[in-house]
Amino acid sequence: MIIKIDGADVRYEVMGEGKPVLILHGWGTSVEAMTSIWMFLKNKYKVYVLDFPGESGQSSVPPIPWGVPEYGEMVRKFIEKMDIKKVNVIGHSFGGRVIIYLASHYENLFDKIILTDAAGVKPKMTFYKFKRKLCFKVGKFMCKIFLPREKYEEKLAKYREKYSAPDYKALKTDIMRETFKKVIALDLTKNLKSITRPTLLIWGENDIDTPLYMAKIMEEQIPDARFSGFEGSNAFFVP
Repeated sequence: MIIKIDGADVRYEVMGEGKPVLILHGWGTSVEAMTSIWMFLKNKYKVYVLDFPGESGQSSVPPIPWGVPEYGEMVRKFIEKMDIKKVNVIGHSFGGRVIIYLASHYENLFDKIILTDAAGVKPKMTFYKFKRKLCFKVGKFMCKIFLPREKYEEKLAKYREKYSAPDYKALKTDIMRETFKKVIALDLTKNLKSITRPTLLIWGENDIDTPLYMAKIMEEQIPDARFSGFEGSNAFFVP
């Protein structure tokens, strides 16, 4: 099913009966990445799943670049349009990032929260990341000064391919590239203390995209948080 929210066509599915549960997937995936979860839960709950607007899944690309607040408001409006009250929510990676934003701004939107390998805490700056970022900025600056416009875009694309993060390189449209930059630029660490709902943190202890130290920060900062780790796991959900 498709619903129009803030200029985007949002694909969603509803299944099962009982207390409502909303499941939000990670960046660059779709509801199918969470199939094992909603197939299990639909036997006891009324489960809502949606594809975030973007280049993956069946929702459309946002009409303009969105950041976490725009994605959060889209989810809030979806909950409102579905007339869902006190929904339990599960978020993986980027889905967790959106939940953190919403839970810190709307105290009574959720009942209970599960964050799995959730993003939102600003990653530590490693030497490799610093070097890659510096090389791209220097290369872009030099190209802008010394190359004619028709050559600039071609060379810039090569620099993006060489130095950009894999998630960024996978994007095909300028809207989603700008969206990606806005999303990762927002550090939600300060929002954690404002989350009042009971929160369970489920983490793969070998996760490399959202390392374990992020879970520990969330456990310390969220007032009513509990942590559960999976030894030897790289991620809790695997598409």
